[in-house]
Amino acid sequence: MISSVAFAAAFSDVADDAAYAEAVNVGVALNLFKGYEDGTFKPEGDITRAEFAAIVVRALGQDAQAAGAAGATAFTDVAADHWASGYINIATRLGIINGYGDGTFGPEDKVLYEQTIKMVVVALGYEPAIGTAGYPVGYLTKAGELGITSNVKGANGVPANRGLVAQI
Repeated sequence: MISSVAFAAAFSDVADDAAYAEAVNVGVALNLFKGYEDGTFKPEGDITRAEFAAIVVRALGQDAQAAGAAGATAFTDVAADHWASGYINIATRLGIINGYGDGTFGPEDKVLYEQTIKMVVVALGYEPAIGTAGYPVGYLTKAGELGITSNVKGANGVPANRGLVAQI
């Protein structure tokens, strides 16, 4: 369990008092995500659906398995040699992602706030508890109950930036 941990500013663009500062530093310490070579994190930057799938798989401790799962995916728009194919395969096998209804995943699409919440809630094993509310309401409700969205300022239909993803 991690609580109120003090970190020195690891990135030149993450102020110590930023809402996402502790989350960024903890996420980096846990190897969930990285900063850039220029010493920045780019908290306002975009996260793709492939990148978020990789973060979730890493959070589940499945990074090594993802390397072994690289290759053909169930999605027509994710090539076998795509850098995230293994992560996408693991997330698919675990039921965390389903892609779009047309057989595509949109690996380079910006991940939306409600998509991040759905993936996290499912990764935590709460899929059956969603009930009839479905997507996205059931997942957002469950996330609220679990405290996942406490102090997180996301909005449905809006891409989740790197700072927001760190908080989630």
